[in-house]
Formats: sequence, structure tokens, C-alpha cells
Amino acid sequence: MSPAGKPNREAAMDEMMDKADFRNETAAVLFHGVERIAEVEKQFIDLALEHNKEMGELLKKAAATLPGSPRIPMFDLAYSAFNRYADVQKAAVDFIVDQNRIWLDVFKDRPGTAKKAGESASHAVKQAMESSFAVQKKALEHTAAHTKAVVDATRNQFGISGTQADAMTDSFRRGVDTIVEAQKELLNIVTH
Repeated sequence: MSPAGKPNREAAMDEMMDKADFRNETAAVLFHGVERIAEVEKQFIDLALEHNKEMGELLKKAAATLPGSPRIPMFDLAYSAFNRYADVQKAAVDFIVDQNRIWLDVFKDRPGTAKKAGESASHAVKQAMESSFAVQKKALEHTAAHTKAVVDATRNQFGISGTQADAMTDSFRRGVDTIVEAQKELLNIVTH
């Protein structure tokens, strides 16, 4: 073997390490950008919630000045729905950040062995599915909670407790609960 063979291999290894370092540093900077954007999106959601709350309070005050107007719980329901929607949106933003982290980790592992890269990709897909299902379950839980709040507010607002209309609204709520539970069970089956 020639004496020049060993130095060339070392130079090639150093060059590969430099490329890997550059790739990892680039991935870290990109991911940090994704985290920053996610934080801004969450702040925007919080500001929108604050605005909706102020608008709801203003509308409640205006409705209270109308002669003969009953208390309107629908404003409270709307605010509750906005809060739940905001929670789901924030969970979706977190989901996107998680997905970026997972796939950037796979990108970093790319130069490894085929087996390691395959295992990393498999793990990434599993994490992506689990995160996606967690967001979906959260949305389902919010749907069930809001449906219950609407049914309860309808009962209280219109005084329909014990009537046929009460039975219908309760039947609707139970139907939504059944659908939500079935969806959650399906998600559990898929993940296990």
C-alpha cells in the first residue's frame, strides 16, 4: 500500500465530518426558525382570544341594555368555543413543531447505515402518527365538551328541562358523545 493512501482517507473522513456538522447545524437553525414561527402563531391565537373576549363583553353589555332581553348564555358559549378552538389550534401548532423535529432528526441520521436510517424513519413515522392522534383526540374531547355546554345552556336558557325538546337535545348530546368515543376507540386501535 502506498504511503499516500492513508492521508487521503483521513482527508475524506474530515470532509464527510464537516458536511455532517454543516448539515446538523443547518437543521438546528431551520428547526429554531420553526419554533420561533410557532411561538408567534401561539401569541397571535392568544391575541385573537383576548379580542374575542373583549368583543363578547361589549356585546353582552349592549344586549343587557335592550328592554325585555333575557340573559344570553350564547355569548358565553361562543367564548368557550373560541377558547376550545384556540386550544386545538395550539395543539396543531405543537404537532407541526414536533413533526419538524422528528423529520429533522431523521435527516441528521441519513448518512448512517441503512439499518439505522430505516429504524430512524420507522420511529419517526410512529411518533408522527402518535402525535397526530393525540391532536385528533384533543379536538374530539373539545367537541364533546362544547356539545354538552350547548345542551346545558339551551336547557337553562329556554327552560326545557323535562320536556320533549329536552329529551331531543339530550339525545343529540349522547349521539355526539357516542361518535366521539367511537372515534377515540378507533384511534386507540390504530395506535396499538
